[in-house]
Amino acid sequence: METGRLLACVDGSRASMEAARVAIDLAKRWNSVLRALYVVETNERDSEIDGTPDAGLTARLHDSGRAILAHVAEMGAAAGVAVVQGLLEGVPFDAIIDDARAWKADLIIMGRTGRTGPGRALLGSEAERVLEFTDRPVLIVPTLQAQTSGSRR
Repeated sequence: METGRLLACVDGSRASMEAARVAIDLAKRWNSVLRALYVVETNERDSEIDGTPDAGLTARLHDSGRAILAHVAEMGAAAGVAVVQGLLEGVPFDAIIDDARAWKADLIIMGRTGRTGPGRALLGSEAERVLEFTDRPVLIVPTLQAQTSGSRR
């Protein structure tokens, strides 16, 4: 019997893959349904040279997202956890919040920082925005390096 719905937000960064590992572990422990979500960022997709979106870039971003989601699904399968995959387009924090609400997620799981790097000293901008605007609980997972470095700021 399933006991919850977990939403893991992934973008291929080390932080998001660490969050996916934690999400898989929690899904297994709690017998929960796990959804992995990748968002193709609209402003990346819409980068224009001559006033029109680059269709090739859009396709590559979608391919990258599908590959990352497939990798998370493989990680889940290795642990005995089925992973529902979601690929969306939009502003990442908006898409995450909307998907969490529509999917009725009990917990959103995210890495501390995303693929664009730290951005801020402690928390990535997408994670910060999700924390600020969602009505769902959020678990922010630090990267393994941050957990084992022993330094605190």
